[in-house]
Amino acid sequence: MTETQGREAIPQIAALLKDIDICLFATRGEGGELHARPMSNNRQVEWDGDSFFFAPSDGRLVAELEREPAAVTAYRAEEGYTFVSVSGSAEIETDETLKKKLWLDDLGQWFPNGPEDPNVSLIRLRAEHVDWWGEQGDGSADLKEVAARA
Repeated sequence: MTETQGREAIPQIAALLKDIDICLFATRGEGGELHARPMSNNRQVEWDGDSFFFAPSDGRLVAELEREPAAVTAYRAEEGYTFVSVSGSAEIETDETLKKKLWLDDLGQWFPNGPEDPNVSLIRLRAEHVDWWGEQGDGSADLKEVAARA
């Protein structure tokens, strides 16, 4: 049975995501085709409806999000039966302090010059809708702000 909720589902979704590191991040290409790539979900951040990802500023992911901010991430737990799909709107975060705060040393293997490198972008995915399936049950949550629906 699927349970439908609103923003009150955020703690439940956060509990599901905290144990999943890798997701597929899908965006729409210039010709309308969908592109997905594996990305790390920086699970050290307490999920509050926003997900953060680091990517090359000159790469296809950033270019596609600048053209079309709609995106979806798909997660699968390594153990057990948990799947989560988060759809929303992405933006390139310009707050350098936040970029440094969310930086993990492990990212140095892809970005050896650190978070100060101008070719390192921080992407914020603001969740608008989440679906999940798992051993504890399935659910769906509309996370758009009420004001945004008017």
